[in-house]
Amino acid sequence: MTRWTYRPCIIAGTSRPNDYVVRRDGRDVGRVMQQRLGMSAGGDLVWWWGTWTYPSVHGYAESLEQALERVRQGATDDLPETGADRRR
Repeated sequence: MTRWTYRPCIIAGTSRPNDYVVRRDGRDVGRVMQQRLGMSAGGDLVWWWGTWTYPSVHGYAESLEQALERVRQGATDDLPETGADRRR
């Protein structure tokens, strides 16, 4: 059975609220984050989502749950190889 989780996205030792890395069976496969749509401060808050698998897909959702589901639907089994993957 596939296990889906998410954790705070940490870049250069820091994280932002409502910014998460999505994991499938312990491997990072995508990201979801809340952001304002449009350039003004009055823009609507939406959830951006994207996959790190090939081919990558991305888009917007109205809620965190919808964004996580879109990553689950869009993440394929084709993950880019990293140095850590080659050592396994």
